[in-house]
Amino acid sequence: MRFLIALSLVLLALASKTFAYPHEQLKECILSTKQSPIILGAPESSIESYCDCALIAIVDEEKDARSSIDLCASSHFG
Repeated sequence: MRFLIALSLVLLALASKTFAYPHEQLKECILSTKQSPIILGAPESSIESYCDCALIAIVDEEKDARSSIDLCASSHFG
């Protein structure tokens, strides 16, 4: 019984992060964000973090798109 509990804990610890939004949406967001002249020169990691933040808020948490975009932009580019 202890073995099964230990195995379950190990498997939970090794589980990868999952996203409710499709990975294709992340790619599309990154590509469209890179085309914005406002974001010119921003690091790739900031763009990826911004898109991830916005998609989680909009798709996963079903929050308002405009306010989610503004909040994520200010936290990742501001």
